Amino acid sequence: MEPDTGIRVFWAHHPHLATVIVVVVSLTAGLDFDMLTGDMTRASWWAVAVNTVISLALIWRRSWPWAVLAVTVTGDVLSGDTQLIAFAVVMYALVVHRSLRAATIGAVLSVAVLGVVTFQHEGRYGLGPFIGLYGLAVIIAVLVGATVATRRRHVRSLEDRAARLAREKEQEGKLAAARERVRIAHDMHDIVAHNLTIMVRLADGATAVADTDPERSRKAVQRVAALGREAMTDMRRLLGVLREDTPDTPGDLESLIETFRIAGLPVTLRRHGPDPSSPGLQRVVFRVVQESLTNALRYADRPTDVLVDLDYGDDPIRIMVADDGRGTTPAPSVGSEQGLNAMRERVAMYGGTVEAGRQVVGWTVRVNLPHPAEGADV
Repeated sequence: MEPDTGIRVFWAHHPHLATVIVVVVSLTAGLDFDMLTGDMTRASWWAVAVNTVISLALIWRRSWPWAVLAVTVTGDVLSGDTQLIAFAVVMYALVVHRSLRAATIGAVLSVAVLGVVTFQHEGRYGLGPFIGLYGLAVIIAVLVGATVATRRRHVRSLEDRAARLAREKEQEGKLAAARERVRIAHDMHDIVAHNLTIMVRLADGATAVADTDPERSRKAVQRVAALGREAMTDMRRLLGVLREDTPDTPGDLESLIETFRIAGLPVTLRRHGPDPSSPGLQRVVFRVVQESLTNALRYADRPTDVLVDLDYGDDPIRIMVADDGRGTTPAPSVGSEQGLNAMRERVAMYGGTVEAGRQVVGWTVRVNLPHPAEGADV
């Protein structure tokens, strides 16, 4: 710490000590030789009383500088003595605790009043020394006060900026944490809802045909075990993403659709045009198809055909997943729509749109995804 900084810190932490010193100096400066030698007259006692009142008034120079200035000027007029130290201290207080404009107004009014009184008592010959003396006191006090006030404003601005940056950093951290929680919730939903839905359906199917078709039941159970291992792999991958920021690689679309077929969902896949080269778009397409087929498996009423139509040739890329589930009433369970919300957010990140709703027969999901610009990092 620099010595100058240490001094400022000391006085900032001991404001009352500064007040005591100011009052004592003002009291001492108001004593003349006769008072010090004890040869006191009535006028001397009056001057001591006025000087004491003015000096004690300096205690409130920070809170009410205008009132203290009025007391100082009034005391100077009543006593006929020069309260130069008190006057300079009040000018300093006006600059620091009010403004430079306030100090300027106070100095002009005070010097004007005291100048008139001096002219009346001493004539024009006493006016020059008075203006020189008080002018010097005002200039020194105002310059020092303006320097201190400027530095204080600078320090306050730095403190305000630091506090604002700290608040912004805290808010950014909260927003980042919220986004991360949403992303984790979406990934957890994709992993858990998809795999558990198919595993439950396969387990039910295996139980239903265990007596009549043991081989089919055995294959279904094997597939359940495979899905469980895939879910564990996905969970490890998700935890790896949290620990190491590992990218979320796109899944195998063909394998995904085959899994749904094994689970009893009659899926037909159509592709038009070459697959997108962007891993990010491939991942979005995979998640859209995965969520749409999972919902069809859970909620569609005895569908005979589920069409997955992927049109990569046009811009935007078009994805449609439609089932012909019977009935026009809502499904027994419509879920929390977390999967659809996650789908919308994923697609929106790439500037796409999602339309999902019940048709005359069945349910349809339509997604439009613009192709990324050339060289875009997606």
